[in-house]
Amino acid sequence: MKINFPTAIITALFVFLLLSTIAILYTTAQHISSVETLAVQSLDSTALAISSAVENTLRSKGNGADREIREIFSDRIIAYALIADKDGKILFHTNPGLIGTSLSGILIGKRIETGKVSGRRILLQTGVPAYEFNFALHRQDGSAELLRLVLNTTPADQIVSKARRMWLTVGVILIFLWAAGGLFLWIASRYIRLQRELSQRTQMALIGQMTAVLAHEIRNAIGSIKGYTQWVDEKTGADDPTKKGLAMVLSGTERIESLVNELLLFSREETYIIENIALSPVITSVLSFLPPWEGKINVSIETEVSVKADKEKLQRVLLNGIQNAIQAMGHNGVLLISARNDKRWGKVVIKDIGHGIQKSAQHLLFTPFYTTKTSGTGLGLSYSKKVVEGMGGRIDLYNSEDGSGAVLVICLPKA
Repeated sequence: MKINFPTAIITALFVFLLLSTIAILYTTAQHISSVETLAVQSLDSTALAISSAVENTLRSKGNGADREIREIFSDRIIAYALIADKDGKILFHTNPGLIGTSLSGILIGKRIETGKVSGRRILLQTGVPAYEFNFALHRQDGSAELLRLVLNTTPADQIVSKARRMWLTVGVILIFLWAAGGLFLWIASRYIRLQRELSQRTQMALIGQMTAVLAHEIRNAIGSIKGYTQWVDEKTGADDPTKKGLAMVLSGTERIESLVNELLLFSREETYIIENIALSPVITSVLSFLPPWEGKINVSIETEVSVKADKEKLQRVLLNGIQNAIQAMGHNGVLLISARNDKRWGKVVIKDIGHGIQKSAQHLLFTPFYTTKTSGTGLGLSYSKKVVEGMGGRIDLYNSEDGSGAVLVICLPKA
């Protein structure tokens, strides 16, 4: 299966940006998660170190270690600390007024028996976040008590908050990454389009040069044939049987001359006289050039639609488009012609009610020498595209949405 090169670029760029985005988001999430885990581990380590110091002090000095324990608990990181027995009675508290009170609703004895160290984040009654750490103290006599430390988490929370602010940086980086990808895609697409246009223009220039040479030689030969045939025709009597054959030769030479003229018109290097042109009188004048037709022509033109164009070439393009539409409908039908302003464009729309365009032929419509008409040269649409784009506009031909014929759209810069 053949893959279009621009499509491959778009797909590869999208996959790269998507994978890069996923990798950056995953790495950032892992980093922040690691910082949060380290913050908790830091609190645990600090609480465990303080608890071990308290336990060592109690073992060495017993009940007379009140002053030393208060010095240990004087660290700013400690919000408050207490020691309780297995019944929940508070034996020591950094707030002396709470000594002798009991801890209610908590299985103190079970915590002491298991000797399991535990920690959790809590909110103080003031609404300040803190970290509660429970530690089983073991005295020299074998008795055990519960040490509860409540640590201020502000320093750890600040570190976590700084880490979480990475999301803002990551967001800016991702926006820049996708913007850079979009810019690269735009530049690449523009480069590819310009390369294609350059290649097409080069090919057209070569075709034009070849066509001009051939047309010149053909015109000289046909001129001789036509001149001699006309001379013979003048010398031949009206009742001579060869008169009919001579008429056919003249008709054929005129057809070849017409084809040669179209080839020369298509192949020459165009020059443009760009001026501000009102579309209404131009369309009216083009309609006056049409031969009698049995169908109906409906014209809808905004009064102030003016474009920048070469008047002579615009008339030729409009005449070709209208004639194609009439030929598509045959002897009868309805031709709709409208002109209106559309943002920065002046737009002319020519719509017929013919059979429309076959899907297999749509990509060949503006190809030189492609035609579905028995007497056509296939240069009309190609020439129209050439001069419309040369005047800074664009042209398109497609089937109408309701399936009733074809629509030719010509857009030129507004005056």
